[in-house]
Amino acid sequence: MNKSLFLSSKAFYSFAAVVAAAGLMMSCAQDGYDDDERFESAVKGATLTSPNVDAITVTASADGKTQTITWPVVKGAGGYRVSLIDLGNPDEPIINDSIIDGCSVTGKREEDVNYKVTILALGSTKNNNQEATAATEKLFSTFTPTFSVIPAGSNLNEWFAANPVPADSIGVNLNYDLEAGAEYVLSGTLDFNANAVTLRSTSKDNHATIKYTNEAVITFAAPFNLKYVDVDCTAQEIGSTNYGIFAFSKEPTSATGTDIDDVLYKWANPLIVDPVTFVNCNFKNVRGYFFWDNQKAVCAMTMLVDNCIVHLAPQKAFAGGVFWTNKGGHINDLFINNSTFYELPDCAGDYKYFYQAGMVSGEEIYAVKETASNSVNYQNSTFYHVAWDNGQWGNYNRMGGRACSHWVMTDCIFVDCSNGGGVARRFLHGKRGQDVTFRNNTYMKGDGTFQDITSEGTHDYDLSGTAIDEDPMLANPAEGDFTVGGPTQIARRTGDPRWLP
Repeated sequence: MNKSLFLSSKAFYSFAAVVAAAGLMMSCAQDGYDDDERFESAVKGATLTSPNVDAITVTASADGKTQTITWPVVKGAGGYRVSLIDLGNPDEPIINDSIIDGCSVTGKREEDVNYKVTILALGSTKNNNQEATAATEKLFSTFTPTFSVIPAGSNLNEWFAANPVPADSIGVNLNYDLEAGAEYVLSGTLDFNANAVTLRSTSKDNHATIKYTNEAVITFAAPFNLKYVDVDCTAQEIGSTNYGIFAFSKEPTSATGTDIDDVLYKWANPLIVDPVTFVNCNFKNVRGYFFWDNQKAVCAMTMLVDNCIVHLAPQKAFAGGVFWTNKGGHINDLFINNSTFYELPDCAGDYKYFYQAGMVSGEEIYAVKETASNSVNYQNSTFYHVAWDNGQWGNYNRMGGRACSHWVMTDCIFVDCSNGGGVARRFLHGKRGQDVTFRNNTYMKGDGTFQDITSEGTHDYDLSGTAIDEDPMLANPAEGDFTVGGPTQIARRTGDPRWLP
């Protein structure tokens, strides 16, 4: 039996935050000079010329965290003045006018950055050579190739209607660039369906903004990625046909040319194998669900929210969750990493759950039960005033209580959350004997006391012995400032890293 499966490009980029590498490592021992050139040069009394731009090479390290820039010897030079900058953050050079006695230099490298390296050949007093009159500048990028640039100020619905995603691009991730700092409008449903699409700003530090109006929503049934973008939902309407800002397609279709391995899968509906990601984004006034299944039986194998701030502002009570997939769709592995989700104290409504799921279990996706696995993961994140109105943290129905389900909640801060069931208990749906990892979490109530996380009856709570029963001393939550002041949280580096001093 053949079924169809969605695949984006198999070159999956690293979605974890890049660890800061050493800013500068100089190469001198093997710099391309021979002994004669090192100690004596035939070039004397000359004005030098900086290295030819076409001869400058950039080589990434095996782990992608650093890059080595190499250039040919300029005979008679006394060294080189080198700078390396991220064009999106030029005020903080990676290498800043460093004098290099050699022909290579190594600096940090990150994904999706436009770089500029500048190399100036310096003079030599010994040989009476003058430094070059101009430096050589080389531009290069770690962005995956751009498919198309969307002009600033565009209505995205109108632009994609005039420039539809090519029908023959299914299976290839298409990168659409939004201009740095520009504003865009989303005024209705933008459905990418079987097409794998990335929307990203051209600068990681100067985000483009998408303003949602009317009943705007982005829907998909293939890998979708949003990167370095701010989303303003203040003018979005929640009601008759749409209840969130992201959802599965209303009429999901299957990709052609790829088949599910029937030995492993028995899921007969669209299956998004490559991750759906929201990376380094900010969301303002989210009126409804952050993500919902649109009551369609699509399965996303992985959904990641990383390095994001999500301001929730529901105008009414929602029976579902911030993530709501209990009407047919499924998220097999949900990751919330290095992020903040919050509601302000004056919020008019609330969510019953943070994550409500459960119409699909692992055994219903996989043909071989022993390989079935799904997970819920919250790591190094901050949650404030979410599910505060007698809400619960999770509700999983058939996913909860199964041997194939894995639960990870580490280094998080919860303040005034899940007042109707407690974070630790409702994270697990109150089940005993689950595969669970708790570590270094803070569970503080709105009144400054702490939730009960001990074992009771048939329920296992957080029994790790690492819970922090101390006020994290968030700076000013009412103004969206969650800077941590609690000494234990600071010492253990818990919560969203952006708020750690």
